[in-house]
Amino acid sequence: MEFSIVFYVTLAILLLILLVNASRRSSIEEPFFDKVLSKEFQGFLAVFIIIHQTVVTLDHFANGDGRVFLFPFFNYFYYGILAVCFYFFSSGFGLMKRWMTDDKYIKGFMRRRIFTVLVPFFICNYIYLTDALIQNIKVGAHFHPLEVVCSFFGFFLINNQMWFAVEIMILYLVFRIVFAKVKKPVPGIIIMTIVVLVMMVIGLLCGHSDSPVMSYWFMGEWWYNTILMFPIGMFYAYKEERLNKIFRKAFVSILIASGILLIIIDFVHRILINKCIYWTETLGSDHPILDKLQGLGVETVFEIVFIIFVLTIMSRVKFGNPILRFLGKISLEMIMLNYLFCSKLYFLYTRYGIYVYLAAVVAGTVVSASIVYFIKNIVLERRNKLFDGKVN
Repeated sequence: MEFSIVFYVTLAILLLILLVNASRRSSIEEPFFDKVLSKEFQGFLAVFIIIHQTVVTLDHFANGDGRVFLFPFFNYFYYGILAVCFYFFSSGFGLMKRWMTDDKYIKGFMRRRIFTVLVPFFICNYIYLTDALIQNIKVGAHFHPLEVVCSFFGFFLINNQMWFAVEIMILYLVFRIVFAKVKKPVPGIIIMTIVVLVMMVIGLLCGHSDSPVMSYWFMGEWWYNTILMFPIGMFYAYKEERLNKIFRKAFVSILIASGILLIIIDFVHRILINKCIYWTETLGSDHPILDKLQGLGVETVFEIVFIIFVLTIMSRVKFGNPILRFLGKISLEMIMLNYLFCSKLYFLYTRYGIYVYLAAVVAGTVVSASIVYFIKNIVLERRNKLFDGKVN
């Protein structure tokens, strides 16, 4: 009963955050998906990811039995992938859109884009590394010296949740190299797609780390099961005007079709996830790579249909409010820091229950992410502040 209540309460809060000040969009408004809306929606998804990661943590401490006693709160477990795929889609869209509309965009790209991720990544990385070293001292354990060195430079991730920052920086760097030379959109998009496919193959072959928390780069399905949305976002930016016309003219048909498909694919996806489709090599499967490809195929279709569904809604509904703008600014920092509070504050769950625990995790993540955001701005000498209403 407790988890039924918390599920509906969190769902209501998420909808409230998203729908406050939402309004009907003019049928002739162009474009309907832009930098500001993309960033604000990412803020909403960052909160969703915190709840998703909380469920993952509870399931981990329950030794995989969480889907039984957490139901229906456990439903959040299945949709973290959709939140992450939209991040990659938005990032690809944003880069491509700016490159197409700003001749000088590549100049200063390292500072504007890569360092904006690099600085908070290392801040969060050193927080996790310091915590891990302190915990090792307490229990009398120790890292291998190579692991400490690799952790210091970010090649060994003390927290697997940091993978997103690493991968987005790789994509930004490749984008900078490719589009500094390429002068036309299509060749650039094709090259970026090839690079992404290579990264997916590397992740597919690397398998998983022996530790559920720590690993080197590209170990784990999360490294490759959402990244394809990045070049798809680039393609949408390139064909935005034509695709937007389709979304508007066939609004009802696309909304119904994508909605039905989401329900069907969601059902199939749940079956595959419950079968541990990405971990079958540990279950003695004869064809683990084929199993992974099956899961990847279903999830890729799931993500594309989800993005189409969201864009269709955005073609008629305008989202935006101060809460979303605030969350959008610190969304990256929230994603990187949420696991720290999910794990460290777990004792609150054992003592006081899910309500206190979840509230503390969200509050701790938001406050710490805000602090890291301020530090990042100081390091990068950026003038925008947390509450100035500007989105970068």
